[in-house]
Amino acid sequence: MKLLHKDIEKDNAGQVTLMPEEAEDMWHTYNLLQIGDSLMASTIRKVQTESSTGSVGSSRVRTTLCVCVDTIDFDSQACQLRVKGTNIQENQWSGGHLAFPHR
Repeated sequence: MKLLHKDIEKDNAGQVTLMPEEAEDMWHTYNLLQIGDSLMASTIRKVQTESSTGSVGSSRVRTTLCVCVDTIDFDSQACQLRVKGTNIQENQWSGGHLAFPHR
């Protein structure tokens, strides 16, 4: 895992930016996260639009989401980290409660 940015205060509060490189890095991230932490991640959302004629189209939109962590789960078989939380930054492509599956 690459540490891209670190800003830690003397009271251990702060922020880090991590870039996972191997599947095992999700396990280490799971052990770093705590309930109440803020998590920011880039994701792709499928957006459906309806035209004035009633036809429906869909497109994929890359967006950055930021949540306050409510639950953290790790699937050791798939090396997948799943984080659920409440949206803390307004975003037109997402609702109030989000789930991030990370591999």
